[in-house]
Amino acid sequence: MDDATWDRADDITVGDALTVGHLLTVLLDRYAIGVVDVPLPEGDVRAGGRSGHLAAIGDAAWARADERREREGVQSMSVLCELLLRETVAGRVSAGLDAAPRVQQPTQPREEAAGAVTPSLLHSAA
Repeated sequence: MDDATWDRADDITVGDALTVGHLLTVLLDRYAIGVVDVPLPEGDVRAGGRSGHLAAIGDAAWARADERREREGVQSMSVLCELLLRETVAGRVSAGLDAAPRVQQPTQPREEAAGAVTPSLLHSAA
C-alpha cells in the first residue's frame, strides 16, 4: 500500500473517530454492490514508498468485493483497497457512515454491526 495514500486516509478517519479499516469495510461493501467503481490502472500501481498496513476489515465485505475484483481483473485485494483509498483521498468517493445507539439487554453479548472482522495485511502483492 502506498504510504502517502494510507496516511491521508488515516487523517480523514481520525477526525471522525474511525479507523482506515472502518473506511475500507464501507468502501469494499459499496464496491461489491456496484455503488462505487474504481478506475482500472493501465500499469502496475506499485512504486516506491510502500509498506504493509494492518486493517481490521469486515469479512463479508471483503469476500463480496473480492468476487467483483476477480471478475473485473483488478490485480489483488491490496491493489483494490489502494485504489478505493486513492479515490477517497482525492475527493471522488466518500463513505457516509451513520451511527445510532442500539438498545441492548445487559445479559446479551455485544455483536459487531458489520459482522465478523478479520485483520488483513494490505501490501503490494504480485
